[in-house]
This record gives sequence, C-alpha cells and structure tokens, in this order.
Amino acid sequence: MPKNAVISETDAKVLEILQADGRRSYAELAADLGMAGPSAHERVKKLESRGVIRGYSADIDAPAIGLAVLGFTWVTQAPGTVSVDLTPRFAAIAEIEECHSIAGEADYLLKIRARDMAHLGDLIRSIQAIEHVFTTETDVAFSTGFERRPLPIVASAPKPDGESGRTG
Repeated sequence: MPKNAVISETDAKVLEILQADGRRSYAELAADLGMAGPSAHERVKKLESRGVIRGYSADIDAPAIGLAVLGFTWVTQAPGTVSVDLTPRFAAIAEIEECHSIAGEADYLLKIRARDMAHLGDLIRSIQAIEHVFTTETDVAFSTGFERRPLPIVASAPKPDGESGRTG
C-alpha cells in the first residue's frame, strides 16, 4: 500500500496516540481504541510497513546534554552546482540535527546544535569548507516556543470510483 493511501479514522487515532506517547503498550493502545491487543499491534505494524510510522525515539532536551545553542544556517551553493546534492556532506556533521533542501534565496536550511558560540562558529566554518558551498547565513535562536509538535492527523475517506475530488 502506498504511503499516501487513505488513513482510516482508527489509524488516525493510533497515530495521534503514538505521537503523544510512542512507548504506549499494545494493550494500552488497544484499550484506548476499544479493540483487542493483537488488532492494535497489527494496525501499528501495517503503518510501520507502509512507512507512515518511520520509527520511535526519545525526545532529548539539547541543553541538558550540553548543546545549549540552537542555530539555523541558510546555505547557498556555488553557481552551476545546484545539481550536486550536499546532503551527505551535511549528514557527516553530527551537530546538524536537520537538513532541508529549500526553494528561495538559499538552497538548504540546516538546524544546528552547538555547545556554545565558539563551537557554533567552528561548525559554520566546517560547513563553509564543504565543496560547492558558496555562502552561509546563520540565525541564532534566543528561545524556543515549541518543537516537534504532533502532526495533525486527518482521516480520509476513499473516493468512489471515477471521482477525482475536483470540482468543475
């Protein structure tokens, strides 16, 4: 089943619950859904196999582990090199938490975690030294209102055969 297939109301509820608590047991999940444990387990496994659920992780407080500085770096590639994917080179720098290829003035937006401003400066210089990086611009966050919000999950009903969903 393709990733963009219909999400049932029950699957939407599964996703909402697991976004709030990814460690929830199948028995607890089943109770919340009003179904048997094996049925809840099967639904989760199907969502995983479709790639809807990509994995489970701990939500770690970056400052608590010594990464108190949050920076966002806009990277522009050298003219004529936009066909070169820099993602693997950025992935080699452990402090780059996220890498997004974007439209607009820059080509990439990187989310970087650093110990302090000196460390952030070292990381930016490492990024600038990557072949095909032309310019960078970095913004530093003073505070974070929220991160990793749960995604809004909307159940979708299948369209009857022959309907495209477009109006004329």
